[in-house]
Amino acid sequence: MSKTDPRTEAYGAVDEAISALGVARALIKDRGRHAIVLRVQSELFTVGAELATDAADYDKLQRHFMVVTPDVTSRLETEIDDLERRVPLPDAFVIPGGTPAAAALDVARAVLRRAERRIVGLQQAGRLHNPEVLRYANRLSDLLFMLARAEEGNAVKPLTGRRADRTPAARARTRRAPTRRARG
Repeated sequence: MSKTDPRTEAYGAVDEAISALGVARALIKDRGRHAIVLRVQSELFTVGAELATDAADYDKLQRHFMVVTPDVTSRLETEIDDLERRVPLPDAFVIPGGTPAAAALDVARAVLRRAERRIVGLQQAGRLHNPEVLRYANRLSDLLFMLARAEEGNAVKPLTGRRADRTPAARARTRRAPTRRARG
């Protein structure tokens, strides 16, 4: 299979997400969030295996290995709901970088979103055998967003982008160029 084949692109992006999550996990101090990220890394190996498996071999994959099921995705949704109850969210776009661990989770989320776009491409081409894989990737990006906000916690006031309808733009402050005085 070609390195530029859409299937290779999809599982390659998932592999990148697994590595990015490894960086995040190395920075996370909270044991519960650490365990969630480790489990998700393992689940992403399952996603990658599904994406790498040709439709003709999918039954063999199902017989011998785990595949993404609605229960796996539902677990993500339960964790998202729990975090949404506990973590206050700003009412504007979050600018990543509040803490090292949160920034790493946001990078992992962005990489996962690229993988999700590649998975959508496979689905549109009729090459995605298990549609739950796409649903899982979509929900996982939401979980990573919430984990990043939980990592920031009260450590920092989150930096947010401004909303056009809520925050007026600050007046531009420009300095006048110095004028040259004639020496005389």
